[in-house]
Amino acid sequence: MSVQPLRVALVQQDTVWQDPAANLARAGAFVAQAAKAGARVVVFPELFTLGFTMAPEPFAERIPGPTSEALADLSRRFSLYIVGSAVEANAPHPSNAAFVTAPDGTLVGVYRKIHPFSYGDENLHYTGGTQCPLFEIDGIPCGLQICYDLRFPEPFRALAARGAEVVFVPANWPARRISAWSTLLSARAIENQMAICGVNRVGRDPHLDYPGKSALHDCFGEVIARGDASEGLVIGDVDLAQLRAWRKRFPALSDRRVEVYPALEREDGTPIRADVR
Repeated sequence: MSVQPLRVALVQQDTVWQDPAANLARAGAFVAQAAKAGARVVVFPELFTLGFTMAPEPFAERIPGPTSEALADLSRRFSLYIVGSAVEANAPHPSNAAFVTAPDGTLVGVYRKIHPFSYGDENLHYTGGTQCPLFEIDGIPCGLQICYDLRFPEPFRALAARGAEVVFVPANWPARRISAWSTLLSARAIENQMAICGVNRVGRDPHLDYPGKSALHDCFGEVIARGDASEGLVIGDVDLAQLRAWRKRFPALSDRRVEVYPALEREDGTPIRADVR
């Protein structure tokens, strides 16, 4: 039985700063354009209704809530999946959350950013998540990570070990570090033999410039499609048959020696023995 490619549309939007109504009003046009191009999944950047704000409390909402419901309506209208994000009400601070709505409007996955960006004080305003949920898109096991999470290989490996084949990475990645963005997207794809779909905004917020460079990488780390610095869609097809064949032919994930890894983090490198009290 043949496996159909998964067509993904990454939305490189110029986010209107801290204006949910304005950004949601524009979302429909992006989704309509993606649907016309045959996309099955539409992915918006990190905090696409706000920008990367360090004043999240006034915008905190429940999930499901206004933002996810607005995208659920678009999912139903255009019969596709949408990856969006919102400031989720939580304690002691809100969470930077991403979610997925299905063609029938249901919420199929919610992820809270595990690694708040301490270099930009995100850790002072957002509570970090603790889980990497797996969800399915047309039977394809998928996962979510958000922006700064890309610098940490552990969650991607955890998702791969549980069978994830595609991981979506919404981001607000600034121009000054864009080479790291491209390199890390490729690295996460190569080491986990998975497709990585990274979507970045364009334009400027009050502090930083954003150059786009959204990209889809295949299981070899090669670029399927990449954007420039202009607003619009980046569309590409993820070849699931190729991915599954590569994992079967070169089963690198099964060569992991998980029993050894805990000792590698010990200062003296000695193994951790179960019989030591």
